Amino acid sequence: MNTDPNLYIGLGSAVYALVKADGHLQSVESLRARMVLIEQPHGDLAMQSFILREHYDTAPEEAYTFALRCFVTNRKALSKNLKRNFVALMQRVAESDQQVSGKEVEFIERFRRDIQQL
Repeated sequence: MNTDPNLYIGLGSAVYALVKADGHLQSVESLRARMVLIEQPHGDLAMQSFILREHYDTAPEEAYTFALRCFVTNRKALSKNLKRNFVALMQRVAESDQQVSGKEVEFIERFRRDIQQL
């Protein structure tokens, strides 16, 4: 699969924004998100993006805005199938701790809407 690595830098930021959507990032939640990200085609980049956001305690909205910029800038490489995969990945991350919060559900719906419009 020939996908643009920049999309995965954005994905790492989007996943960070998701796990921080409820206001805090727990170490177990962070570890699970990293495990899901590393399985992706450019998982090393996605995970580094996530870790960088985590290290600097980036505001979730800032991380999300950055992710969308990555997706917009590289929209030619963002196929319908890849969009579906990214939404499914976000759902998988949210469900990884078996407790999906209302804020996480809202975030995923927003992500789904935003990415489908690209």
